[in-house]
Amino acid sequence: MPDKTDFYRRLNIGTGASEEAIKKAYRLAVRKTHPDVNRNDGATQLFLDIQEAYKILSDPNRKGDYDQDRDPHDISSGILTAIEYSQEALLRLEEPQVIYSLVDIVSTKDEEQKSADLPLNISLVLDNSTSMKGPRLDILRAATKEIISDLGEDDLVSVISFNDRAKVLLTSQTQPSDVQVETALNDLYAEGGTEIFQGIEAGYEEIRKHPTLNYVNHIILITDGHTYGDEDNCIALANTAADQDIGISGLGIGIEWNDEFVDQLCALTGGQSLFVHDLEQVKEFLEHSVASLKEAFSRRLTLEVTLAPGVKMLSAFRILPEAIPLPIQENYSLGILKKHQPHRVLFEFLVDPIPGEIDRAVIVSGEFIIKKKIRDQIIPITLDRTLSSDIENLEPPPPEIFKAISHLTFYRLQEKAQQDIASGNPGTAYQRLLNLSSHLMAKGEDALAKIAMNEADYIKSHNNFSPTGKKQLKYGTMRLLLPEKT
Repeated sequence: MPDKTDFYRRLNIGTGASEEAIKKAYRLAVRKTHPDVNRNDGATQLFLDIQEAYKILSDPNRKGDYDQDRDPHDISSGILTAIEYSQEALLRLEEPQVIYSLVDIVSTKDEEQKSADLPLNISLVLDNSTSMKGPRLDILRAATKEIISDLGEDDLVSVISFNDRAKVLLTSQTQPSDVQVETALNDLYAEGGTEIFQGIEAGYEEIRKHPTLNYVNHIILITDGHTYGDEDNCIALANTAADQDIGISGLGIGIEWNDEFVDQLCALTGGQSLFVHDLEQVKEFLEHSVASLKEAFSRRLTLEVTLAPGVKMLSAFRILPEAIPLPIQENYSLGILKKHQPHRVLFEFLVDPIPGEIDRAVIVSGEFIIKKKIRDQIIPITLDRTLSSDIENLEPPPPEIFKAISHLTFYRLQEKAQQDIASGNPGTAYQRLLNLSSHLMAKGEDALAKIAMNEADYIKSHNNFSPTGKKQLKYGTMRLLLPEKT
């Protein structure tokens, strides 16, 4: 039966695609659907549908007529998805096999999307425990003041300080005066311990004073210390925040803060987690965080996945817009979807042997949910592969996913070295870091390779990571996952 879907969707391109982009998409689609290579039922009709779409879209006159008559909602209102796999087919094996999938979603350049702009509703949650005394709080005051002055007239902002108690320095409001901001920040001084739950709960309550459906909602946490005894409460609140479309991003200053814990908070809500050793980077982090939120096409992007029988998810890693490991679960809060910038997630699956009568196996089915001001938008996705017994002649993986998997290997080497130390095996950790240093050097990452080598030497002498080197390696290898140009 002929395909009734939109021609742009058949070629997986946006309405603004150039002639060259249309040709490229057509050639790619033909390679995948030609009956000579695709022996599945319906392959011939699929190939004819691709031909029909290209015949219209490659002719400027016919394309113009088609654009005038088409229903704009037929192409999911300017949303495109793209999926790459580490292998072109699943192999017919008698044992489980690993396959990676790189999943992209992006909003395309449609003029109608300009009306989707949403104001910000942010809460700056600032650690003012004793360890923040001096230059750290001075930098924080100056950066906070500057960020607030750059907000739009409809943007909401609140400021919270926390140690072992929380204090609302600036209640949630639009356009606070310079005097209000100055007065609030003058009350930011160092004392007490560190209980992160107190801070993020107060920030959450300030954000909830306003209807979250109408804003891009985000808590920005800055801390330099460990929280003690309230981790479970923080995780529970992060899950609640995610359900309310409230993100959390965290910045750790120095070497004492609990990076694994802050990473978890941020991953659950679609935020980002960063480490800085140079205080001047605090301002950069705040500027980048707020600027990114201002680029939102939606207040929240979620992904719901259902694994097929016999499939196990081994790992998930968000690569864009910022790299962060994700928990293994069925519902992901991925943060905001930026205008014209892709969201990218790398999945790793273990697939059990496939029964012989199956020619195409589903790995995962699911849907992206784009949460916007007026109505949510649902984009279904399916990850599947044909089956092949021809191990020798499989095509190599596409360059983008090959690079992502290679860089994920670097991250995992340092991660396993940390696990070795925790298990009392410093010798194994030492060897892993030597291996990591060698691979990084071969990739031209000389500075990071030197850090890995120095950490190997430190472990040899101290049976542990150095306080600084551990975080430098973790976040350094994480950043390698980011594409060179995004």
